[in-house]
Amino acid sequence: MTAPTRDRPAPAADAWVLATDDAPRGSGPGDPHVAALVDYHPTFTGNGRFAARVPAAGNGFAEAPVRTQFHVAGFYTGRDGTWSRKASLPAWSTLDVSDGSGSFNSAFTCPPGARESAPAEGEWPAGDDWAPVSSPRAGAARGIERYRQCLDLRTGAITTDARWTSPAGRITDVRYEVFTDRSRPYVAVVSVTVTPHWEGELVVTDALDERAALRARTAGRGGGHGQIWTLVEAEGSGVTAALVSVLHGPGHVEPVPEPDGTAAQTIRVRTSPGRPLTFTKYVSVVTSHSTDEPLGTARVHAEQAAREGHTRLADDNRRVWQREWESDIVIRGDALLQRRVRAAKFYLLTSVHEDSPWSPSPSGLSSDGYNGHVFWDTETWIWPGLLAQHPQIARSVLDYRVARLDAARAGAAAGGHRGARFPWESGLTGDEDTPAWAPFGRLEQHISADVALAFWQYWLATGDKQWLRSAGLPVLSAVADFWASRVTTDAEGRCHINGVIPPDEYAMGPHDDSVYTNVAARESLRFAAGAAEALGESPDPRWAEVAERIVVPFDEVRQIHPEFAGYQGQVIKQADVVMLTYPWENPQPPEVTRADLEYYASRTHEDGPSMTDSVHSIVHAELGDAKAAFEYTRRSVEPFVRPPFEQFAEARTGGAFTFLTGHGGFLQEFLYGYSGLRWRADRVVVAPILPGSLEGVTLQRLRWRGRVFDVDIRQDGTTVRLHTGEPLPVETAGTVRHVPAGGEVTVATRTPAPLG
Repeated sequence: MTAPTRDRPAPAADAWVLATDDAPRGSGPGDPHVAALVDYHPTFTGNGRFAARVPAAGNGFAEAPVRTQFHVAGFYTGRDGTWSRKASLPAWSTLDVSDGSGSFNSAFTCPPGARESAPAEGEWPAGDDWAPVSSPRAGAARGIERYRQCLDLRTGAITTDARWTSPAGRITDVRYEVFTDRSRPYVAVVSVTVTPHWEGELVVTDALDERAALRARTAGRGGGHGQIWTLVEAEGSGVTAALVSVLHGPGHVEPVPEPDGTAAQTIRVRTSPGRPLTFTKYVSVVTSHSTDEPLGTARVHAEQAAREGHTRLADDNRRVWQREWESDIVIRGDALLQRRVRAAKFYLLTSVHEDSPWSPSPSGLSSDGYNGHVFWDTETWIWPGLLAQHPQIARSVLDYRVARLDAARAGAAAGGHRGARFPWESGLTGDEDTPAWAPFGRLEQHISADVALAFWQYWLATGDKQWLRSAGLPVLSAVADFWASRVTTDAEGRCHINGVIPPDEYAMGPHDDSVYTNVAARESLRFAAGAAEALGESPDPRWAEVAERIVVPFDEVRQIHPEFAGYQGQVIKQADVVMLTYPWENPQPPEVTRADLEYYASRTHEDGPSMTDSVHSIVHAELGDAKAAFEYTRRSVEPFVRPPFEQFAEARTGGAFTFLTGHGGFLQEFLYGYSGLRWRADRVVVAPILPGSLEGVTLQRLRWRGRVFDVDIRQDGTTVRLHTGEPLPVETAGTVRHVPAGGEVTVATRTPAPLG
């Protein structure tokens, strides 16, 4: 938070609230406020089904510094001959106030051209939210004082307070609140409390602003009797979304015909100086994925929400978020790091829900970054943070892949292979949605193994045999069949995987025997065999045979794994070989792990994505070097996080925003790095270590096969507490101990040892 101002004293410290007192304003480079503009990046909130980015004005639509998009899960366009893309909704949060001489929102308006140039249409990656973080905003937020905008991580509520002086000189105190109701998947609430210091007529306008809609056409709109509605259809797919808003407040609600056709309604009311007036809009967003009658269903939900009222909805939303936050990550000794960890977890939860069978894209529901497509980012970076503490949400994310298994089978068959090959970029249908000119869709085939790893980890963590039989084994066996048919056998009987791109996308190749791809394929074959055996079924013997014969390249002289056959030490984009240690747990001596880490860390592009630093931190922790692990923790967050709401950008210089992939990798450093937590079918493994600059890290309400437990890491020892479930088998330093129900055991926290 910024320093207190003369007009507004510093608030009581609250580790759960992210806030800024700087109202974005400034008329150009010569304006003294421009520096403040550079550091404002609007936050977003969501309930896992739909979300909204909220601009500085606290409501409505803004083009800059980041376009405020409004997304709902599954709202994709059809394939236009190249790929499908995420479509965005009209802005449903608009609730503007006016004194007749001007409106509150117009005080924050930026003129066209405030954004710097974005990648050309069709470039890869694409995202209409793209904006360099150094973009200065033009356009003055005139007459705004006593400004504060807050995001409460406990509830997802975003509040915006300001004293507004209108062009006519009238002074009004304004307070907005926006939240999506996590207890009601189709409902959001926007309220504004206005305290005029003048007498006259106040006009409040509720709108469903179609300027925010992208790749969607309006199929209908209307209003009357205190509500407005808009029905939009994503281009080419036939997927529709209905938005309904019911407005409550003092005065009579009247529909307003807008020149651009946007559905709107107003309330006009006489004011008295100092008398507060509150207006609330109850919004419902429903798509045709949920019902054949989205408009009728949305109307029912909005009207029911309005009957129940703001207080009831806010309480229910708070209650459900409180349940989610029982699984917290507590950092002791670094308040800033604690805030960033909680923010990272919050942003992940905004884009996923246990009742939503959709997989988050790299930007989740915050924007259409990367076209809203699903990559390995989900299973490799975002998903593990959900599994540890929210397995019910993790399962719903996997449902996305289960529902598209037939498309993955078709993808394998199209390449002349058996089984299932998942697309590098996936959207509505599960067909390959990578632009045809980019080679990644054809060659970055490790994605299928990344999916298999997530499915195997879910089985290890939950032990859910019913799920394994109905969902897990079908996916795992199909991926194994793909790899078994994908390999090429040489004269000596060794199996090679030729013609691929590894995770390091600078190595566009194609290349043979990517060590990451080969190890991941080998383990995928073993996962399928293990899943079949767990169900008492006989695995395909070819799975084990191929797994044993897959080549794992190794340089005996340098004692490292070359990234691929013929690798000559080129600069790499991001973590690749070091991921053999985590998350793949390739059996190899610590000396090899050290050698791989040192070799590739020095060859990684300095402007690569944050996930590389996350993996380096986790591997350093595994090797016992807590100091280096913490240095990489700093590297994985500080250059990427954007003020004032602690959101990740994809790169140090910009890119996709908000970048959930980065948030997910960052969280894994605490869930799996400093704890050493690993899943097994018959136990959990911990190998705790703690950086000297931290007093402690507590992982609250972890879940494994019906048990709920904490891992409390301190310098003088680590305590594992079992809250519920049968005794918990815990392995540490090669010894298995059982934590009794309602009890705890204390194990040694490893003494940090430097590399070398």
